[in-house]
Amino acid sequence: MTTSQCPPRGIAARRLACLGALWLAMSLPVGADTLVINTEDYPPFNYAGSQGEIKGSATQVLRKALRGADIDAEFRLLPWARAYTAARLREQHCVYSTTRTAEREALFRWAGPLAINEWAAFSLAGSNIQADSMDQLARLRVGSFREDAVGHYVEARGVEVLRARNERENLARLEAGLVDVIVTGKATGEFLADAQNVALHHLFTFYRAPLYLACHPSVAKQRVARLQNHLPPVGASYKGTSP
Repeated sequence: MTTSQCPPRGIAARRLACLGALWLAMSLPVGADTLVINTEDYPPFNYAGSQGEIKGSATQVLRKALRGADIDAEFRLLPWARAYTAARLREQHCVYSTTRTAEREALFRWAGPLAINEWAAFSLAGSNIQADSMDQLARLRVGSFREDAVGHYVEARGVEVLRARNERENLARLEAGLVDVIVTGKATGEFLADAQNVALHHLFTFYRAPLYLACHPSVAKQRVARLQNHLPPVGASYKGTSP
């Protein structure tokens, strides 16, 4: 398995190098037997490290299972909507960490769970916002991001959801006062808030969602089954923190 890595330089130079490496990786062909595994910036489960490597608790579980199953894979970090769409439409492409919903079930072949994601609502600390149910969220400005299962879940329960481009922008909009509450994975919200020095108040947790690898139907059933056999039990796969 290979992952593009970026050289340790200054911040601006590193960003340019990472962008160039990403576009190069996207343009290079991969072997016929190599899975292209897309993911997003969704810590602590999957995210880019300081050198551009893809890491996180779900990544660690998946890499170990791929090695055990003797499956070659090319990991790519993309915005979530692009990562998900590529797995939907392109042969031999997969995406993680993906919530397995009824709407998505027939679209993919599934392996997992890789982790368990608790879904929660947060306000800014000191905001005086009080809510402990979906009904109470309905009177507030609620933020999520594009193609996110957490936002879809909340929206399906009658709450209007304002969509950001990604999870980090979702948090930034909360800090800027553009939304009153964000709905997100509890571990992810707390990880990003800590990294960005934003004080959050946990309002309530409303769902526990297993996270999976979702693969295009072109990926052979036998291959997915072999990978599944090398994944740990769900309780053992969830650590809640990144390595």
